[in-house]
Amino acid sequence: NAVVTAEDSLIAPQEWDPLSVEERIIPGDEVTLGFDGGKSDDATALVAVRVRDRLVQPLAIWEQPDGPEGKLWEIDRVAVDGAVRNALETYRVKAFFADVALWESYIDAWSQEYRKRFVIKASPQSAVGRDMRNGLQELTQHNERLVAAIAHGSLTHSGDRTLRRHVLNARRRPNRYGMSFGKDVAKSSRKVDGYAAMMLADLARHKLLESGKYRQRNRKAGRVVVLR
Repeated sequence: NAVVTAEDSLIAPQEWDPLSVEERIIPGDEVTLGFDGGKSDDATALVAVRVRDRLVQPLAIWEQPDGPEGKLWEIDRVAVDGAVRNALETYRVKAFFADVALWESYIDAWSQEYRKRFVIKASPQSAVGRDMRNGLQELTQHNERLVAAIAHGSLTHSGDRTLRRHVLNARRRPNRYGMSFGKDVAKSSRKVDGYAAMMLADLARHKLLESGKYRQRNRKAGRVVVLR
C-alpha cells in the first residue's frame, strides 16, 4: 500500500497532503485568481489564492467525462463564463491571470469589464490575459518558487481531490531557465490544468505583493498593513 511517486514528479504526496486545512475562502475575501482553459480533452480550471495567507482553493475544475459520454464532449463555455463572473462578484479579486489559449474572446471581455477592480495587470496587453506560451523565464522562476513553498509548508490548500490529482500529475520539465512543469506525455489523460491555474493565481499574488500597490486593512485594529 505504499505510495509510489514517479522519479520526475514535480510534487510528492507527502509534500502536498500535510498542507490541507479545514479553513475555506469565503465571500468578501481578498484573492487572486488563476485560469487555465481547455476545449475538449484538456481540463479547465479556475483557482483562487487568498492574499493574506496563501490559502489555495479551486473554485471549479471541469474535466471530460469518461466513457461514451466523453467522446463528443466539449466544455460548456457559458457555464465557465458564469463561474468566472460569479467569482469576480463574490470575492474581492485583486489580480486575475488567465492563460489566453483557446479563450481569447472571453478573456478580452473579462478584462474590459472588470479591469478597474484589479490592482495589477496580467500583462502589458491585458488586465487578465497572460499567455503561457510566452514569458518562459518568469513562469519557470515562479514554478520553482511555488514548488519550494509547497516543500517548505509556506502555503495551505482546501484538500480538493481533483486539484490534488492535477498537482501530483505534474512532472519536472527542465529548460534553460530552470525547472518548469508538464504532463507525463503530450496527450496524456493525466491532467495538470489545475496545477497550471494554481500557479497563475499564485504568480498573480506574488506580483501583487511585489508591486507595492497592495494594502491590506487590519480589520481588528483598523490599520493598513503591507504584505511582503
